[in-house]
Amino acid sequence: MAPKPLKILCFGDSLTEGYTHHGLSYAPYCTTMEKVLDAALPAEEWVVSVDEQGVSGELVLHMEGRMGEIYASNRTSEEPYDLVIFLGGTNDLGYGRSADDIFADIKKVLRIPLDHGARVVVMTVPECAVKSEKLDAKRDALNGSIRGFVEEKEGVFLFDLKEKIPYHSMSEEERKEIWDDGLHFTAKGYARMGRGVGERVVEIMSEGK
Repeated sequence: MAPKPLKILCFGDSLTEGYTHHGLSYAPYCTTMEKVLDAALPAEEWVVSVDEQGVSGELVLHMEGRMGEIYASNRTSEEPYDLVIFLGGTNDLGYGRSADDIFADIKKVLRIPLDHGARVVVMTVPECAVKSEKLDAKRDALNGSIRGFVEEKEGVFLFDLKEKIPYHSMSEEERKEIWDDGLHFTAKGYARMGRGVGERVVEIMSEGK
């Protein structure tokens, strides 16, 4: 039996693109994620391919059009992706947008791959160096909506990035290793992110969901 394709799209903003060192270098998490998948999924059963589509500075507000363009440019007899991994919302929070508005836009973006038969992994929005009750409340509300969406929507899965890579509860030594500028990760941080996402994808595949 021929191996089955597993076509993955990693979609989002700078945290997907792997922005680090003030944009002087990039270390996207998908690089490590793909290594995890290649090691865990037998080559005789799976052919894994990964596309990274992260745009630094982009708001979820503007992602629906880009996701639509990606799908429009991949019009073949087969759907372009089996799995879409999404992360967005940090920039929207920075611009003061409400959690409800950001979440509404996330659902619009994800509707496109879901309508095309892809499964989706949604990440929670991670912390940052800024400590503000108002910002923390908005982030918590947004992440709560994301978790609820995962629970109620078939074909949607969670990767809790906020819990997996915290900022404020890390030791100072570990924070220097993982966090770059208080908003983005170092290369080691993105590698940790990629390992976590890869392990989550392997879980999803092994459960046959």
